[in-house]
Amino acid sequence: MQQYNEWKPFGSFVHKTGESLWLGSGYLPASKIYPTNLLVHWQIGEEEPWCLATNLPDRIMALRYYQRRMWTEEMFGDFKKHGFDLESTMLRDFLRLSRLTLAVAILYVWLISVGARTIHEGLRHLVDRTDRRDLSIFQIGMRFIQKRLTNALSVRIPLCTYL
Repeated sequence: MQQYNEWKPFGSFVHKTGESLWLGSGYLPASKIYPTNLLVHWQIGEEEPWCLATNLPDRIMALRYYQRRMWTEEMFGDFKKHGFDLESTMLRDFLRLSRLTLAVAILYVWLISVGARTIHEGLRHLVDRTDRRDLSIFQIGMRFIQKRLTNALSVRIPLCTYL
């Protein structure tokens, strides 16, 4: 980013957590091919600021969608190598793939529910690091269920919230 004829790293515009700077409209690259809005935001709890280039019209909307994007990326990871490993099934038959997708979707919702309940009840330390959270809610749920089954403990099945 150029300011007063000197270039600065994009992330240097915020200095502490909780700060945001909406730089409004500009172009990427400098040849003015893509109109874009620029946002630097340092989320509380993060080690460094987020530097976002977006077509969304304001800071609030950009932050909301970016936070949702993280959930989506975690979900894809859960469906792939970090969870169900769906791509290894190599299913080609539409009906079989449809049935598997339905079963996985139901199981995914249940494991998210178990993971959320595990966090809410203060039991996350049984399956995740205590100094920081490394696992997705799905992974917490899956590991909690695995731990209970390994130790021959009962497992609650309800598909409802932990509240």
